[in-house]
Amino acid sequence: MIHLDDITLRLGEGTAFAHTTWRMAGGERWALLGESGAGKTLLVNALCGLLPLAGGVIRYAFDGIPPRTYLYPGEALILSAESHRAFVRRYVAYHQARWQSLEGEEAPTVDDLLSARSLPPPPPGTPAPKADDTTRRQTLVDLLRLEHLLPRRLIHLSHGETRKVFLARLLLQQPRLLVLDSPYSGMDAATCQTLRAAIETLITRQQPPVLFVTSRAEDIPTAADHLAVVRDLRLVYTGSRSGYTDTRQPAAAPPPASPAAEEDLQPLAAAYTADLPPADGGALLRMRNICVRYGQTSVLEGVDWEVQPGERWALLGPNGAGKTTLLSLVLGDNPQGYHNDLWLFGRRRGSGESIWEIKEKIGWVSPELHLCYPPQTSCFEVVCSGFYDSVGLHRAAAPHQLQRAAGWLRALGLAHLADKPFHALSAAQQRLALLGRALVKHPQLLILDEPCAALDIPRRQQFTGFLDRLCARAPLTLIYVTHDPDELPACITHTLRLEDGRVVSSTRAAGGAGVE
Repeated sequence: MIHLDDITLRLGEGTAFAHTTWRMAGGERWALLGESGAGKTLLVNALCGLLPLAGGVIRYAFDGIPPRTYLYPGEALILSAESHRAFVRRYVAYHQARWQSLEGEEAPTVDDLLSARSLPPPPPGTPAPKADDTTRRQTLVDLLRLEHLLPRRLIHLSHGETRKVFLARLLLQQPRLLVLDSPYSGMDAATCQTLRAAIETLITRQQPPVLFVTSRAEDIPTAADHLAVVRDLRLVYTGSRSGYTDTRQPAAAPPPASPAAEEDLQPLAAAYTADLPPADGGALLRMRNICVRYGQTSVLEGVDWEVQPGERWALLGPNGAGKTTLLSLVLGDNPQGYHNDLWLFGRRRGSGESIWEIKEKIGWVSPELHLCYPPQTSCFEVVCSGFYDSVGLHRAAAPHQLQRAAGWLRALGLAHLADKPFHALSAAQQRLALLGRALVKHPQLLILDEPCAALDIPRRQQFTGFLDRLCARAPLTLIYVTHDPDELPACITHTLRLEDGRVVSSTRAAGGAGVE
């Protein structure tokens, strides 16, 4: 089906995957395994014709067609965190648009997105779907449990719901190869269970053939019978899954920071502490009986929440529970905050403060930020953009700001990557750079929305370990959002759990008293 013949990829001024050969025959069910930053996505992008080769050739022979060295548009499609966000952004021009109910009325429904008339044409040689042929669509709707979502608008769906809709839309385009790159990232347990069952079915049927890509061996579908292993920008194994044995010692967490980076953290934490306003006994965030509705749909109902300076909250709940909507109120993006009893940094929302007066007090890391930066923005510029809450650095930073940004890069262990394009960094390095962007202005409140999604365990430990060391040195106030309680840093002091838009528990960590 696909033959990578002695290929070499260009990576910046160097190369990757030098003289790689890999043959995937029809009927084989492949998974691609590698640690975060090993080069999986780079290899997949080349395989799907999205990267030019520095050497060698890739031949494609789908469905018995004569081998050729090119792909038609739509023959190889990729589901990844990046392509998923790009799909959603097609209907949400800017981050705040999701919360504008009037704009939401113009967004397509799931029914619209899965209709034959809205799909791009299939690859040449593939019969176009008939407008009145609903059998294939209904099969996917049942497989992914989308029936109840059909009348809802994309802009108002949760992350997990849009992931399932995007997968159905890709399948309806009838690709000759579908790549699933870390498809479970950012998913709650129930959504993961639905996706796992659906992916097992897809791999078994091979309609279309699926290449499953992951950094976690435990996520590999049982139906996958062949395995390719990537390590340090090299393909180190291709063959039967049963024939692979990892003889290495169990991977240890990367060192949390070099000694030099650790030395840099203490003065940064001290300066951070000095910049925080004196504690006056007031809450940074206070919500009373918060309700958010779109038409007849209730997203949040009767939410009470209070965050005091120095508290570190975990915000938990399944996809669709209302977590992202709750964050939109805190970030000042949701206009429904104006008619709710919402206080941010001692002021009631709508008392004359601007959105930028709110945002200058908040540092924010979210998966949405990854796609927003122009391709050539450097790692250093990403960190400096945090001073202005901008996407890209559009004005020169002051000398003291440049010095502070350089200090955070050293403390995060990224100083050697300062001039490297942000999009050329590994996923783990990008998350650390965005953490530096959030911290560089010394915010009163730090919000981390799924900061470790799709990272393997060592890189998660690197991220949360840095956060723990910082919190041990500075009175940081934190809201940490995740679907995986095992990912939470040790510094968490409180937990708020949502289900169906309501608070179901609010507790102190480490056996503390419950929060009323």
